[in-house]
Amino acid sequence: MQTVQRYKAGKAALDKRIVDNELWFRMGHWKNYQNPMMPGKAQPSSGWLFNSIANKHADAMDNYPEPNVLPRARDDADTAKELSSILPVALDQNDYEQVYSDAWWYKLKHGTAVKGVFWNGAKDGGLGDIDLRLVDLLNLYWEPGITDIQASRNVFHVELVDNEVILEQWPVC
Repeated sequence: MQTVQRYKAGKAALDKRIVDNELWFRMGHWKNYQNPMMPGKAQPSSGWLFNSIANKHADAMDNYPEPNVLPRARDDADTAKELSSILPVALDQNDYEQVYSDAWWYKLKHGTAVKGVFWNGAKDGGLGDIDLRLVDLLNLYWEPGITDIQASRNVFHVELVDNEVILEQWPVC
């Protein structure tokens, strides 16, 4: 717990910036005024800003990546071919296009985004499979001063969960 608290303290400035960016995006460039055509609807104070961000997102979606697995060595050609047919199915089953889109919105508002690959034991009738999800940077903690997260001694991904849900998943003996 001490390690998480130390990492959290080291990341406080970034967390504040992410929250400020989100608040600004939601409220700072939108103003509430009474439009007689649409009462109670928020209107943008600047069409330029939102259009710039929306156009950048549209460009990213136009360039949605396609898996291209190349062999590392000559004897890997068959494996690369198999993976080239498996990966599109795995991405489709995880609705990766939506994860990609969400990550780009996050990146455009906050400067970066993190996507995670998680094991979900409840998927496919209990057989389990991977989940691809956007990870909120506010829920991620790593060693202060590290610029490459993989160089961090520890990485913590935390989530707020109701006690009832935790007790359902891990009943007390």
